[in-house]
Amino acid sequence: MQENKIRITWYGTASVRIAAGSSQLLIDPFFPFPDSGIKVAADAYSGCDHILVSHGHFDHISSIGRIIRSDTAVYCTRAPYRTLSRMGVGKKNLRMIEAGSVLDIGDFHITAYKGKHISLTAWDIVKSLFSRRVRSNRKGIIKKLLRITTSPEKKESLCYLVEAYGRRILILGSLAVDDDIAYPEGADIAFFPYQGTKDLFGIASGIYEKLRPKAVLLTHYDDTFPPFSSEIDTSGIEEYLRERTAVYKLEHGGSIEI
Repeated sequence: MQENKIRITWYGTASVRIAAGSSQLLIDPFFPFPDSGIKVAADAYSGCDHILVSHGHFDHISSIGRIIRSDTAVYCTRAPYRTLSRMGVGKKNLRMIEAGSVLDIGDFHITAYKGKHISLTAWDIVKSLFSRRVRSNRKGIIKKLLRITTSPEKKESLCYLVEAYGRRILILGSLAVDDDIAYPEGADIAFFPYQGTKDLFGIASGIYEKLRPKAVLLTHYDDTFPPFSSEIDTSGIEEYLRERTAVYKLEHGGSIEI
């Protein structure tokens, strides 16, 4: 008998589809800004009626209104629930959850853990807002800033453990973990969003040492919301991880099976 496989597809940013047989999940689906060099097909997220939100920042939720159908369920905490409601997503589509929530969706068993967003210092924010790239690309900048500033995280980040076919997938929505939470160790694969502040290598390597997953999928290192995002050099963390575990850096729209 052929072993059941789980297929994981990365589209860009933290946007991932997880498919196990006929069961499918979307994680933080997001379409890049039009002036990004990264393109995601308009129908890339079709065929999936269950969306997990890790936290409420715009690059994790602002495209959901374009994706949902009448029967789509969006699972999120209070802050993104309110933001999505303001964006016009109907309450019939929204399912409020919190750390500790447990969901059974098709072949998936999902546990939500309290997460943590990567720390942004005041200097990080100032550098981002007043960088040379921002000053040189001011077209539409006010509209972009409004999208960013009206989508708060409110310290409500979640991590998800998705289990199916005897395998465990640990999803970090941001490159941080709470020191007081006992996260699952030794997952078959963990998603590491590699963007947000300086010393990404130190943060990621520390998380790896704590969680010790059997494989790591790098996400969110790409330039999908210019001029505020940037393409992050992942060579250092890739070299570090390859000495300890399997590491995947996919092309946009690329997939792996576990």
